[in-house]
Amino acid sequence: MIWTEVQIKTTPEAEEAISNIFYEAGIAGVVIESPNDLLILKNKEIIWDYYDESLIKVDSNLSIIKGYIDETEEAQEIIYEILSNIKKLPSYGIDPGSSELTITKVNQEDWANSWKKYYKPVKIGNHFIIKPTWENYFKSDDDIVIEIDPGMAFGSGLHETTQLCIENLEKYVKPGDVLIDIGCGSGILALAAGNLNCEKIIAVDLDSMAVKIAKENVENNNLQSIIEVREGDLLDVIHEEADVIIANILADVIINLSTQIRPFLKNNGVFISSGIILSKVDQVVESLRSTGFENIEVERLGEWAAVVARKKE
Repeated sequence: MIWTEVQIKTTPEAEEAISNIFYEAGIAGVVIESPNDLLILKNKEIIWDYYDESLIKVDSNLSIIKGYIDETEEAQEIIYEILSNIKKLPSYGIDPGSSELTITKVNQEDWANSWKKYYKPVKIGNHFIIKPTWENYFKSDDDIVIEIDPGMAFGSGLHETTQLCIENLEKYVKPGDVLIDIGCGSGILALAAGNLNCEKIIAVDLDSMAVKIAKENVENNNLQSIIEVREGDLLDVIHEEADVIIANILADVIINLSTQIRPFLKNNGVFISSGIILSKVDQVVESLRSTGFENIEVERLGEWAAVVARKKE
């Protein structure tokens, strides 16, 4: 099968927002080539003997988002929708850079596996090893291995926001906690929480493909007795109270969530949020403070931040 490859050159700041635009347009197999992720891989404790030097000889201010359109679909309409939404990003305080567009015809075999070269087992936090399902890894006694196949869903473990979230899960989750993961993507954060002895986890996403992939990842990690994946509009499908709510989305969504999530958090419950570009941190902190959260902490990694807040009793 011949596919249309759509490639956008952008900034690391805008890569998550543009990948979401691709998903919403119905693009298949979205790939984020991020220089920040590759540099982190080079410097972190990676479980590999060799990495391709060509992968890290890139502009540190340039990210590339790729997606693929089936030849039976209306490519021009989809591309127009993508470009129109990218043009709106500056109004949200996100710099999309040049947004240079490249369109290429490719065979399915060429793209179906090429993106996998960017993913190797990587250690995050104190104990977690995020391992792609197609890679081999020999675990040590202290390792907690998460088998992940991100597929078309966001959440491979490489992005700074995912790393910040997992590190905060290790810090705040207690055995027996109930946790809600809003915008779960591949399910990676729910999987991490499931390995921290939560009693129950509810993972929610709007995207049906993300829900499908998250369910598969839950089964691959044998956590289906703990993790329930639901499809729906964020909090609309949640009726439980949680000890911890985590959301790795975008700053503007988190600001909106801060006015809604208190009824879903137990007293003294913790809200872990990420997907926040540095220029938006103050707005997120102020929104949380004004809606009744306290003990607000900010952690930064690269161009991104996580904000952790506790519900006042």
